[in-house]
Order: sequence, then structure tokens, then C-alpha cells
Amino acid sequence: MSNPTPLTIGTRREPFFDGHLIEKLTRVSHELIDPNPTSVVIPFDEPWEGAYSLYCTVIKDGNLFRMYYRGQSAIKHKESLCYAESHDGINWVKPKLGLVSFKDRNDTNILPIEGDQELRLTHNFTPFLDRNPQAKPEEKFKAVAGNDKHGLYGFASADGIHWRLIKQEAIFRDGIFDSQNVPFWSESEKCYVLYFRVWTGEGYHGLRTIARVTSQDFINWSKTEVMSFGDMPQEEYYTNVTEPYPLAPHIYISMPSRFVQKRRWMNSKQAKARGVLEDREADVSDTVFMTSRGGSAYDRYFPEAYIKPGIDPQDWVGRNNMVSLGLVQLDATTLGLYRCRHYASDSCHLNLHTLRVDGFARLRAGYKKGKVLTKLFTADGEQLFLNFATSAVGTVRIEVLDADGQTIEGFSGRAAPKLFGDSVHHPVKWSKNRSWSELAGRPIRIRFTLSEADLYALQQQ
Repeated sequence: MSNPTPLTIGTRREPFFDGHLIEKLTRVSHELIDPNPTSVVIPFDEPWEGAYSLYCTVIKDGNLFRMYYRGQSAIKHKESLCYAESHDGINWVKPKLGLVSFKDRNDTNILPIEGDQELRLTHNFTPFLDRNPQAKPEEKFKAVAGNDKHGLYGFASADGIHWRLIKQEAIFRDGIFDSQNVPFWSESEKCYVLYFRVWTGEGYHGLRTIARVTSQDFINWSKTEVMSFGDMPQEEYYTNVTEPYPLAPHIYISMPSRFVQKRRWMNSKQAKARGVLEDREADVSDTVFMTSRGGSAYDRYFPEAYIKPGIDPQDWVGRNNMVSLGLVQLDATTLGLYRCRHYASDSCHLNLHTLRVDGFARLRAGYKKGKVLTKLFTADGEQLFLNFATSAVGTVRIEVLDADGQTIEGFSGRAAPKLFGDSVHHPVKWSKNRSWSELAGRPIRIRFTLSEADLYALQQQ
């Protein structure tokens, strides 16, 4: 067995979202997992919302979930930046802010945006909670919004409700921007990053794709880098929805809308009968899942769709199935994401989908035993934790090997723990008072033997 330079994972959580930590699988499948669709959480049913409401962003701010989205009832109507709140991520209210009126209504959830009249900034206003330790209190929240004509403008807010322009001119211009452009502070890269819309050709020619830039001050940005997607053929991405995974922020997850131009599931007559507006039935789309660990590369480890349109004909209308920016943790074991459905119809709404913590993907073995061998990494921390699940007869057996692939006494053989049950963060305990801390600093591999078991993540702590 070769001895490459060991990976340094430290005490970071390492979900099996890609092949980063995997050396070899034997009778074990590596699977993408469908999220569980639940109920409608936000119907876009106010007069200023409606059929073309889109580009939602969810922010966890202390004990409060904040949601921002474009409200638009028809192409002719002015777009609005709308706001909703929740304390559990499931039950949402649209507060009657009284800040912006709509016709004769003053009890709206519309937020005022400086400069919107002439710049159309509510089309794709995308905020984030600034986790930069140097961020000023009056700039606790930041945002970008704009278009190819005027560029992207930067915004700041102390409370997430009242927003001001950071500068009177655009902070970045080198892009097309006709989508949801995503900024955030990267804890791992120690800079602001911005993922945004570009095309593979000049102007609006070719295919929609994704580029990124970085900044230390949110005003001056690096040279544009178009993202790569590994060995995948060029596909068209309408959105990018890129964000740090909350439990492991060194990994960025991305759930872009994969766009299939001119493909129709229903004809115009069928679409009109279902209430689809303005011939929007063309250009079907689904959602894919990919990751990045910084830089200009995405990893499409799982090339297939993550969320398919499904059995509802309304979701086979173009530009449906877009996932909102902002993965949320609903409780200790459950994550949630929001998906736009029935776009271009008066019944347009958001659905909540749930998944297990780290549950985008799993390593799965059936009745016959399978094995997972990790790549070489440096042991760290006091204890090893696993996110796993078994059947009533299933087991997860954990052995530690040295750099040469030899078992380490006290951590393999009869001393190897055998786990069963279901836990998102289970401590692995070793017999004869052996401690994981004894391995600290050593290059090791872990060999898992699985039987009717799923493995989602590991973490040294």
C-alpha cells in the first residue's frame, strides 16, 4: 500500500458528500439521498407576490429564521423584495411591516430598497449574515443585487430590515447577473466569496454557467474565474445556490437548478388549461447536488439529479424546482431546505423538504458485509464520532490501520468496536481503556465493516 501525504482533517466534521476521504469501497454503494417533501410553508398569495415569486434566501439569525424573496404577480407588475419570519423553520409569518405600500394596501411585508426604482434591484436581492469577525455592527447583514446593465450593488443592514447602499455605484460589473448571485464570508478561505451568473459565450450566448470572485472588503473583487465541474460535460445551470455547509463550513454545498432549454413536458394548450401563464411551460429543470472546498472547482461526484420534478404536472413547467439559498437545521437530527413549486402559476409556493443531518449522501451496505477504507489522514482530537444507522441486525465495525495498512493493536481485531442503532453523533468507545487521543499525530486509515448499515459522516473531537 502506498503512503501518500496524509490528509489533515483536524477536528472538522467530514460528511461523505464526495470521495475526499474514501480510498476503497467493497460491496458498499455511495448514494445520493432524496430529501423528504413535506408541506407548503409559504404560499405566494398576496397581490404583490404571485406566480413569479422566486430567488428565496433563508438566514438563521439567533433564534429567528429570516426569509427574503422576490415577489412578482405578473411580468407587467413591479417586483418587490418580500420578507417572512419563523421561529422553527416550519411555520412562517409575513409581518405587516407598513414600510412599503402596494396600491391601497399598507399592511405589506415589502422591504424598501435604496436605488431600486431606476436599477431594478429587487429582481435578485440576495442577503447574508456577515460572519466576518471584523464586520461592523451596522453591517451585520450584507447583500448584492443588480443586473448586467448596471452591475452588482452592495448593501448593508444592522437589523436585516432597513438596507442602505454601501456605495452609490456598483461594487462589481464583470458578469451577467440575471439570476440569484450568492455572496458569503468564507471562514475557511478568510475572505468574501461571490458566485454569480455568466454565459459560456459572449453576452447572452451559449449556456448559463457559474463564476466566482473573492474580496477582503466586499468592495474590491478579484479577477473572475469561471467554475469547472470535473469530468462532467457542460450543462446549463440557472442558479448556483452555493453556501457553506453549516455543520462543516469548509465544505460548500451547491444545489443549482439544471436547465434544459426548449424541452417541454406539456404543450401550450395543456399548459394553459393548467393555469400556466405566458407560455412558460418550456425549459424544464431539476436540481443537482455538488460541492466545493474553495477555489474555482465544483465536484459533481454524483452526476444524477438530486431533486426531480416529480409527479405533479405543474412542476414540469420551466424554471420550477429551484432550491432556495439557506439550508436550515430544524432540530438536532433534521435539516430543511425549501423548493419553489408551481412557478408561473397563481398557485406558486414554497415546499419544505427535510433530510437527516449530513443526509445528502450515504455509504450503504446490505445484508452481505461491505467494507469502507478511508484515505490516509492524521489522527487528532480526544474521540471519534460517527453519524450512522443500522437495521436491528446490522452492525458498523471500526478498525484503525497504520500508514502501511497494518492493524493497530488495541484499535483493531477483537478490540474493534461494533456499533448498532441510529445516531447523528455517536462516540466510538474502545475496550481496555484505550483512548483515541493515543493516536494523535499518527497517519492512520479507518476500515469500516458494514452490514445492513448506512454511514453518513465522521468527526474527530
